[in-house]
Amino acid sequence: MKYHESATWLLIILTGSVFLVELLVMFFLDMLPPMPRITTFLLDSALLSTLIFPVFYFLVFRPLLRNIVELRKVKDELRISSVAFESKEPILITDVDANILRANKKFLYLTRYSSEEIIGKNPRIFQSGRYSKSFYKKMWKELLGTGSWTGETRIKGKHGHEIPIGMVITAVKNEQQETTHYVAVYNLY
Repeated sequence: MKYHESATWLLIILTGSVFLVELLVMFFLDMLPPMPRITTFLLDSALLSTLIFPVFYFLVFRPLLRNIVELRKVKDELRISSVAFESKEPILITDVDANILRANKKFLYLTRYSSEEIIGKNPRIFQSGRYSKSFYKKMWKELLGTGSWTGETRIKGKHGHEIPIGMVITAVKNEQQETTHYVAVYNLY
């Protein structure tokens, strides 16, 4: 919504600027002695282009260049993040409600699940049954309190095999310091 309002205001400012500049050009041309019609059109176009260029430069072109530079930086960061995500360590990403959003190839290979089988599900599907509810309550209390949890556990793969692992879960926060995602990195023993 913010961008829509900004674009609307930009359009209003640009339209008003063109109108005012054209009005000034018309007043200027009216003060000149009579000249051939084609000369008037050419002078009108040249003056309008010359006077309106700075408005378009500062309101459209420069912000557009800044956005292109920012988009390139974001693209580079995403490329680096995707390489890091496909590291040798199994990684699982969930939303704030602990619904699985992504798992890297190493995690899928380790558990023998496909992405389609786990996306949208809760990581509880990997619980081995070895740990009590108090273990998970304690884990969540630390995670919610400090923003991370580190520990050893066992997860269950697709065919019931147990996998002993070390795990680090980290809360991802936005600018308002609200948790938006959780990233779990698993270390194999």
